[in-house]
Amino acid sequence: MKNPWIKNNRIGIILAASFILLTMVLITSLLNQNQLTTRPNLVPLREGPKMTAHEITKLKSGTKLTVLQKDHGWWKVRRGSDDQVGWIASWVANNTTLKTPTRLSEATIVLDPGHGGSDTGALSIDRKHYEKTYTLATARATRDALEETGARVIMVRDSDKVVPLLYIPRSAEKYQADAQISFHFDSSDKNNSASGISQYYYNHNSLGLVKAMNKSLNNLPLENRGYETMPYLVIKDVSRPAVLLELGFINSKKDFRYIRQSSYQQKVAKDIKQGLNSYLGQNN
Repeated sequence: MKNPWIKNNRIGIILAASFILLTMVLITSLLNQNQLTTRPNLVPLREGPKMTAHEITKLKSGTKLTVLQKDHGWWKVRRGSDDQVGWIASWVANNTTLKTPTRLSEATIVLDPGHGGSDTGALSIDRKHYEKTYTLATARATRDALEETGARVIMVRDSDKVVPLLYIPRSAEKYQADAQISFHFDSSDKNNSASGISQYYYNHNSLGLVKAMNKSLNNLPLENRGYETMPYLVIKDVSRPAVLLELGFINSKKDFRYIRQSSYQQKVAKDIKQGLNSYLGQNN
């Protein structure tokens, strides 16, 4: 015989059961949000939320961690096996393709493809192409090269749009970038009157970065005119290490022949990666 109380309160019982089930699902979900299992092998565990902090140990793949705190992509964690506490780069620990991190894997790099949208930049020697097109193509090639290492890469723009100059340094500050790199192509007053690449910095903490870029970019087929200080807004109003690269004269027939080639853009990307490896290695 059916219980008349159950029959009379069937809807209430169903609602109560549904509420209890939903609550359990939410609690389980919240608990899982604070759990992490490392994917690559030998993930560095550090004393603080930056790649230059002292390394405590390296965590094997499959290490179970509890997340205690988050700070600009760095997570403070506790290892379940011995309650050891430290900081890891979350993008490294969660990387599903990286086998073993390198020093560049823990870095946050902001890439700034100069100009964009209605701000076209300089005009090419054949007067058919804009600087903004090739700064973006070169920055994308650099992003791909850096992401292969596991590095966290922030693109100031990844489409043909205007980005206010004041916004560019804010990206580096927001993500506490280890380096900010701005891409540009030079233009002289008269066509074919100048050729080569240059590097610029402003703040003293960017000197090591610009020197590393200067050395690594010596491998390009265009003459390296060297580096110097320049109060460009994007590298002046930022506390993070920042450089601006002029990667050829777009109104030079010789230079533009390289600038427009994807092979040149990939060569630039490879050399920038090499320069960052050198720079970050010195800092560590």
